Formats: sequence, structure tokens, C-alpha cells
Amino acid sequence: MITCTVTRVVDGDTLHVDIAGADETVRLIGVDTPETRHPLRGIEPFGREAEKYTRSQLEGRHVLLETDVQNRDEYSRLLCYVWLEDPIKINDASIRAKMFNARLLLDGYAQLLTVPPNVKYVDYFRKYQAEARENERGLWGLGPAAAVHVIACHRDGSLDNRNWP
Repeated sequence: MITCTVTRVVDGDTLHVDIAGADETVRLIGVDTPETRHPLRGIEPFGREAEKYTRSQLEGRHVLLETDVQNRDEYSRLLCYVWLEDPIKINDASIRAKMFNARLLLDGYAQLLTVPPNVKYVDYFRKYQAEARENERGLWGLGPAAAVHVIACHRDGSLDNRNWP
């Protein structure tokens, strides 16, 4: 794991970190928060809330970054799981309590976004999203028009999606 400091939050699932004096952009693995800065989609429902939540939890904080199979995406962003504390033992309880990606799903600020081969925690993430949805947490409490269902993720990173009824 890489120790760093979060210097700036771009949106709910993208941030800047300082790693030994170098600025890096990090994209969180396995989650997709509603957009706040997308040139075509603009501000999506619950986007500002997700960005504010990420900022309140991470900005200025020391965190640990964990990568998966691919270290970077096509935009050269680091692809990471963000740990708020050293998990020591990785299990459901530690992931729920200490991994920020999981917190976004559990609290309803993000939807699951699976982009193989980065799927180390996908089974946990599916369960966390289902829990948030069942309990109408965050964006799941906004009604069906707010959610987007991803049909496919292409090799170039583009998504096919539609409004979820």
C-alpha cells in the first residue's frame, strides 16, 4: 500500500494526492458517483452531495492507496482503493469500516462500476450497493429516475447506460 495525503477532491470518485512530493490524480476503483463536472452530462442528481461527502471525509487526510491488476487508466490516473486506516486483516468488517470506496457504496453516494480486471473487492461491493439500495440510502432514496444502470463497459473506458426504471 502507498501512504499519501489527499490534497484536493475533484468530485465524488476522483481526487489528487501527494505521494512523496509528487501530485497524482486518483480514480477510485469499483465506484461511480454522479457527475458534477462532466462536459456533456453536467451536474447529475446527488452529484454535489457525493462530492461534498468525499471532500469532508478525505481532503487533507493521510490515507493508504491499494492498486489492483491495472495501476492506471487511459487518462494516466492511478486506479486505487482508498483505505482510511491500515486494514491489518482484510475482511467484511474492515472493508466496511476502513475502505472509502466501500463507504461510498454503503452510504449511497455511488453506484457499483465494475471494470475488469480490477475486481478484487467486487463481491463485497455488490453486497454493499444492494444494502444501500434496499435501505434507500443516498441516491437510492431519490427514486428510479436518479439511478443509472451500466449495461457495458468498453475497453476504451466508455460506458453504455440508460436511465434505470
